[in-house]
Amino acid sequence: MAEVCILGEKLIGEQLSSVEFVQDYLQLHFDDKYFIIYVWPKIIIDNRRYSIDDDAYRNKLCSLIGLLVSKIEHIENESLKLVFENEKGEIEINLNSSNPEIVSEIAIFSDKYDDIWMIFD
Repeated sequence: MAEVCILGEKLIGEQLSSVEFVQDYLQLHFDDKYFIIYVWPKIIIDNRRYSIDDDAYRNKLCSLIGLLVSKIEHIENESLKLVFENEKGEIEINLNSSNPEIVSEIAIFSDKYDDIWMIFD
């Protein structure tokens, strides 16, 4: 998936600058870049997985603000994972098209300055 290579070039070394919870989707901001995610990602911290139904989900996700993305892991048609510096946390996006949560796009990435748009579906 060529988009993942470009995404890695754009996000590795960038800090998660803000998290925005919108009615039924999530926005992750990396200064002038952002991800809109239409399926609630899993948050992995200290080898524990948090889903949107967990009470600590929002706090755990927000605890990643200010951390740099150190790598991106991709398993085709399965998952896309943003790994943060010193393995302090991960955001895992389900890319499995048989996931009942997926109605249309899974995520959209945009870089405001390079006018790059990537759609994961």
